[in-house]
Amino acid sequence: MRLKCIIFTAFVLLLVSCKEEKRCYESTDSLMMVNFLGSNGEEIDSLMVKGIDRNAVGDTLVHDTIAAEVKHLGLPLSMSYDSTGFQVFANGKAAIFYLNHSMQIKLVSEDCGFAPEFQITGVRFSALIDSIIVTDPVVNNKSSETHATSQNILIYFHLADN
Repeated sequence: MRLKCIIFTAFVLLLVSCKEEKRCYESTDSLMMVNFLGSNGEEIDSLMVKGIDRNAVGDTLVHDTIAAEVKHLGLPLSMSYDSTGFQVFANGKAAIFYLNHSMQIKLVSEDCGFAPEFQITGVRFSALIDSIIVTDPVVNNKSSETHATSQNILIYFHLADN
């Protein structure tokens, strides 16, 4: 009788321990989706994006050398500060832009935990950039999951030689 109880208990424990663990299938990365374009239809031959004051975590975020009229990239925003700066080299010409933003932490799901949600509140940029258009000021974990042509901001470069 005692042996049957031990076998039954071991069997029940085995069944309970074989349950599938909860898994997270949603992204918790909040990347700002950016389209880089030439202001007069110029092709961007090469594009390098570096984060300003990101030396501790690696400053080069993107180095793309495939020519295209539109470069579509996901860039991270700072969780520590209310602004994020980027240095951009388009066709070998340098430009800088800053984004002001606020941030809240939002619950994604019980299994995935939390993810930052940013609200872009302002932009500043240097002379090589013609304009920056904020098309969707909300940057969250869904920003990079939408279709391939979606963006949070459009950046137009003046690439033609004067």
